[in-house]
Amino acid sequence: MPRPLTREEQEWVERMLASMSLREKIGQTMQDHAGRLPFKGNDTEALAAYLKTYPVGSFFIGGEVIQKASGKAAEYREWTEQLQRISKYPLLFSGDLEFGAGSAVKSLTAFPPLLALAAVDDEALAYEYGKFTALEGRAAGFTWALAPGTDLLLNWMNPVITTRCLGDDPKRAARLAGAVMRGMQDHGLAACAKHFPGDGVDYRDQHIVTTINGLTEDEWVATYGQVSQSMIDQGVLSYMTGHIALPWMEGEQGEKPVPATVSERITTELLRERMGFEGVVLSDALDMGGFLAWGSYEKRMIDCFNCGTDVLLWPGVDYFGVMERAVREGTVRMERLDASVRRILQLKARLGMYGLDEEGRDPRALSLLNDKLPPELDLEARGLSQSLAERCITLVRNRGHILPLDPQTTRRVLVILLNKVTEGRKYERMNVFVDLLRARGLQVDILDEFEPLGTIRKWELSGIRWDAAFAPYFLPLHGMMNTARPVGEAAKAIWAMQHAETIRPIGISFATPYLLQDMPFLDALVNAYSLHEETVELTVKALFGELPFQGRSPVKTDPQGGSLDLRGMHHFEH
Repeated sequence: MPRPLTREEQEWVERMLASMSLREKIGQTMQDHAGRLPFKGNDTEALAAYLKTYPVGSFFIGGEVIQKASGKAAEYREWTEQLQRISKYPLLFSGDLEFGAGSAVKSLTAFPPLLALAAVDDEALAYEYGKFTALEGRAAGFTWALAPGTDLLLNWMNPVITTRCLGDDPKRAARLAGAVMRGMQDHGLAACAKHFPGDGVDYRDQHIVTTINGLTEDEWVATYGQVSQSMIDQGVLSYMTGHIALPWMEGEQGEKPVPATVSERITTELLRERMGFEGVVLSDALDMGGFLAWGSYEKRMIDCFNCGTDVLLWPGVDYFGVMERAVREGTVRMERLDASVRRILQLKARLGMYGLDEEGRDPRALSLLNDKLPPELDLEARGLSQSLAERCITLVRNRGHILPLDPQTTRRVLVILLNKVTEGRKYERMNVFVDLLRARGLQVDILDEFEPLGTIRKWELSGIRWDAAFAPYFLPLHGMMNTARPVGEAAKAIWAMQHAETIRPIGISFATPYLLQDMPFLDALVNAYSLHEETVELTVKALFGELPFQGRSPVKTDPQGGSLDLRGMHHFEH
């Protein structure tokens, strides 16, 4: 559990709470999106007028995890200090710091994703992962990481968790997520485990529809429950609820499944009372389809708050009017509102928000030099990223010992582009794979037209032969909504390559770890988990034997080994 507040911190919390108007209390329970303000972000007068009308308690800043990192650390720090100066009460600044601070802020260090960390399975490394996320994050103005992910990949068809979790083993996920969380919180950044009661069972995406965690109570307790209880026992300061239903807890679902974000049984009875969580409950984003389906705007907001949510993520400023009316009419009780505000202020106290100076500066934040941490720490953060990238690359299958390739005899190669599905998304790093092969002096032929009976077989019939054939797959998060699989042109490419008679394609996944599900004929598969900066270069080195494959698959991957239930779900054994 978190440490008890000091007497000074408790007195500050009660003093702040007693001084707040109803509207100010409501504001504490709302998290705004800095990127959606209706004016230029650094306009002091406009910001002051906005916060006077809408006295929100926290802002989300930086790039969203489903998009790209953006901005510079120094600019975020300057902006957060400006807002702290203007705001009557100290603010929290959250961000999607799932894979290091660089997953939200372009100038900071991006780490390989959580699935790569699970492939390395080193608790000390996981702690450092959290520590440097915190040091860089707090230096850039962040005080709250919407991380780490504590979901489990129990359905290979899940389209949104993919590399954002620590695999399919609850014991490993609990160990590593706990270490990441401690690394963050020991260094001044509140962690937020997500998404309660657990994503990764459904084959659909909660951005589109309310998803269902359909495990039985026993199965849930042995998996997600085990991870969640471990995070709570280790003192995680906040928990994010998802737009995910849990039928064993809610009973019959009726016409609509009941997502955790409106469920008193899941949020209050299960998370708070049964599991003993005393920290801040934050909802997932309230602009997602899995929440929108619940009812009218007013119903959604009141149900979300009343079920036990402390902070609503991006409800929009109409929330103020809805909540004021609800308190007046007795739909929301004042005691319930005060309980949430007190928890939020306790979180602010733990993070030292009462210690900001008159200029809004944070005495606990390290200084920045050229948009980075001081050189020694910056070097350490980047070294950690490099080490994780080196150690995570996993040789999943190698029938006939195709890998490593012999650099002396591998002169002409074929690259079958499975990433056509991402065209228009400007993920130029996929081209780096081809560039690295050419930089080795290889002749590289590229297949990017996928008529099943077309190009590849014609090339073979004309006498062309390759020393190796690669099928690299990359799909950025939400590169194709509602799937992580090779679909469309990429699926046609899978069909096309099987018409070839002379190649044994080497699959290389920079995305889903489950490529063998759609390509069971592969004799070799390498999982690299991401197009993180160093990972592509290191993967190419590993293919040619210049680096050992050190990762171990953090999920069961092989459909022919009988370890996966092809209906999409693992069999559970207790």
